[in-house]
This record gives sequence, structure tokens and C-alpha cells, in this order.
Amino acid sequence: MRCIVTSELDGTSVVVDVQDGTAQSGSTTVTCLPTETPGLFEAIVEGRSIPVMIWTDEIKGVQISFRGYTYSATVLEERLHALLGILQASPAARSRVVRITAPMPGLLKAVLTKEGAAVKKGESLFTLEAMKMENSIKAPISGIVHNVTDNGGAAVEKGTVLCVIEPAG
Repeated sequence: MRCIVTSELDGTSVVVDVQDGTAQSGSTTVTCLPTETPGLFEAIVEGRSIPVMIWTDEIKGVQISFRGYTYSATVLEERLHALLGILQASPAARSRVVRITAPMPGLLKAVLTKEGAAVKKGESLFTLEAMKMENSIKAPISGIVHNVTDNGGAAVEKGTVLCVIEPAG
């Protein structure tokens, strides 16, 4: 089965072939073996064993924790990912504003955009520090920025709206 794993932090996607607990992405093969503890797996990467915690909201969201860091991702079968792409390309979806939210709790270190700014897809908007790691929050679409938070230096919770982007014409 082929799945598309999309990082909620920066929107990057990776195609993963999953077969018998083995995931293949490019030239990297990862084997996840279950342990006696629910949600805890032993991942074998390049001959090394790494403990990995994986849990889900049972719809599409997945949290993966290893080496002291936790990552949020969306996992969809390849055909469902393609369908979602078609739906997002519809005229109705293109005219909708996009809310940019904090993907995890942390400290909003920098606000890199301002009200009314024109941004391009992939442009950094905010820097969020979580678990002693700085994460760049990027624009998922091109457009005009509105309702920018002015909480630079403040703690934010997961889901806090940082700004809204109106699609460019």
C-alpha cells in the first residue's frame, strides 16, 4: 500500500510504500516492530534500533515521537491524497481564506510577516520554538496576509490562529 505522509509543520510530503511493517521512502527503509507497550515501536533504520511512539486521532492525524522530538503528520492512502488534491484545486477552495494555526504548543519567537503583506507559497511567516527546537511556519498558499497575531515572544497553544491568508486573485 502506498501512503502519502505530509508533515503538518512545513507541509512537505513523502510517498511511503508500506508492506509488512516495512516503510520505504526513496532509498531509506524503516522496519517498525511492535513492542509489548501499546503505541511503542522499535524502528530499525540502517541497522540501528530506535524507540518510536506513534499515536493517532483515528481519522487522519498521526503523532510520531522519537529522539526527544514529536512530529505531527497526516497519513492518507495515495488515492485519497489525490482526491483531496482535486478538491483543494476547485474554484470554491481557491477562493477560501486559509487560517494559519500553531501546529504545536510553544513560544512564538518571531513574526516574519505583517498585515496586508503579499506572500508566496512556502514563504516563512513565523518562527515557533517548541521543545528547544525552532520551527518555521510557512505559507501553504500564495496570497494576502490578514489578522496577524502580534504576540511575538508569547507562548501559544496548538491551534492558536496566527494569521489568515486570502488567496491571490
